[in-house]
Amino acid sequence: MIDLSVISSINKKINSPLSLADLLTSIMDVAKYLLNAEGSSLLLSEKGTGDLIFNIVIGDKGGVIKGEKVPKGMGIAGTVAQTYQPVIVNDVTVDPRFFNEIDKKSQFITRNIIGVPMAVMGEFVGVLEIVNTIGRDSFDEWDLEKAMYIADQAAVAIHNRQLYDELTKRIDEITSLYEVSQSISFSGKDDDILQNILLSLSQSIDVERASITLFNEEENKLLIEASIGIPDSLKNNYSINMNNTVSGHVFRTGDPMIVADINAEMPDNLRSYDRNYKTGSFISIPIMHKTKTLGILSLSDKKNGNYFDSFDLRVLSTVSSQIAEIYQNKKNQRVIDDRQRLAREIDIAAEIQQKILPAIPGTFNKHRLAAFNRPAKEIGGDFFDFFRFDSNKYAVLVADVSGKGIPAALFMGTARNVVRAETRIDRSPARLLQNANTLIHQDSESGMFVTLFYAVIDSHNSIITYGSAGHNSQFIIKSKTKDIVRLSAKGRPLGLLDNQEYEERVQIFESGDILVLFTDGVLECLSDESLDIDIGEKRLIDIALQYTEKEPSEFIDNLKKEMSKNSLDNDVIDDFTAFIIKF
Repeated sequence: MIDLSVISSINKKINSPLSLADLLTSIMDVAKYLLNAEGSSLLLSEKGTGDLIFNIVIGDKGGVIKGEKVPKGMGIAGTVAQTYQPVIVNDVTVDPRFFNEIDKKSQFITRNIIGVPMAVMGEFVGVLEIVNTIGRDSFDEWDLEKAMYIADQAAVAIHNRQLYDELTKRIDEITSLYEVSQSISFSGKDDDILQNILLSLSQSIDVERASITLFNEEENKLLIEASIGIPDSLKNNYSINMNNTVSGHVFRTGDPMIVADINAEMPDNLRSYDRNYKTGSFISIPIMHKTKTLGILSLSDKKNGNYFDSFDLRVLSTVSSQIAEIYQNKKNQRVIDDRQRLAREIDIAAEIQQKILPAIPGTFNKHRLAAFNRPAKEIGGDFFDFFRFDSNKYAVLVADVSGKGIPAALFMGTARNVVRAETRIDRSPARLLQNANTLIHQDSESGMFVTLFYAVIDSHNSIITYGSAGHNSQFIIKSKTKDIVRLSAKGRPLGLLDNQEYEERVQIFESGDILVLFTDGVLECLSDESLDIDIGEKRLIDIALQYTEKEPSEFIDNLKKEMSKNSLDNDVIDDFTAFIIKF
């Protein structure tokens, strides 16, 4: 039995309020002293693998052995860990279980050894070893009894200390995350958020250097967006090398990197990078949104000189997720702002475009006129125009630019200006279309083109002179017979090919006849889901026949109602324009 003085000595040392490192050292001191041995060591079980690691070693070569690993089941300590049974070996040279690699590294000579398992509430903690008796040849059962008692007390103390440390770290972790969340909440501007996060992190984890590096997709670079303790020369638009830097490595692999000693653990391909830091330990965490790496969160130079550990990994991993959310939210907000700005600009452009379209006179001599234009999107490529030449003659046109939206609207402006200019030079349909085609083709680098139907109307002689640049056939409804007279002429779309010729035709009209001009968007909108323009044309003719005795404005109003019934998406249907003249 162990006497009370021994028990008191053991309990006093082991149960004193010490840090884990100091506690382990105290256990070793007690074991070495009470068993009168040259050295002692405490190997703690590594979570996951069950391997044993020399955490605390007391003896001449302790500094060399500390941190070495013994695989589970190997050596005397590994056997104790596997069997949970104590062992006395008084001559290690004849014991095949002896693991002499540690002696080789430390140049220590082990003669005899006691190994005792440490466990609490069925949970294995590690192995206590005492080596080399002093003043005697071997350990005995009395030594083993003392060692087992020390191990039992030590296991409880270590377990409690680990629980306390884990709780303390958890509190520190929650505190750090709370401070970070507070810094986010009280940031005055979006630009302050990342810097405030780093400031909170540097204070809670007590580091001198920290940085947030984000990948700029437009420049294809990693750029420092926020930093603490980084030289000014590296702050402003400094790009990180993607190949031989820690940040580049973490960004490419998506794996965090924790280094306790840069000189011993740094991969060879990253050693060339001169970090010029004060300590050898750093941590770099990828900032990820879903599966995409957005950047890197890096900390280094702990003020107390300690290395980064799993606690820091947990805190920074959580913070990196918050940074990713902030970054993505800011990115999404920029997209929303850009869309809203574009929408405002498009609204203005649409308003300008509608104002560009001419005001059609309700009457010209005894002719009644009405026109309507609606783009499939906010702005489009369809347009109509009206030109008054003298008291008897005027011209009208409808046109359809290839495509929709902004590109079509821009090209529409060019085509309209060219045609307007040509009407001042030569109003003849054939020559006007030929000259306009040459000029539009010169500006049509994007391959866009415009179909156009142009007609000069002589109200005195009741003659229509017209030409077509690839436009679909237009028609006249005869008031007396209700016959449909189609108007078509040969000619390619403007801007498609250079050096083109255009056919010019004439058509006689009578009082009461109706001229119906339109773009193919009208036919698509009046068709069914197949977008069959033949079906659309039939419906347009049916509608026109219902309004032979009514005004063109009434025709247009009814056409608008019919088109509004169409349920097709605007990405499917085309712009549409209609121009109605009743002679």
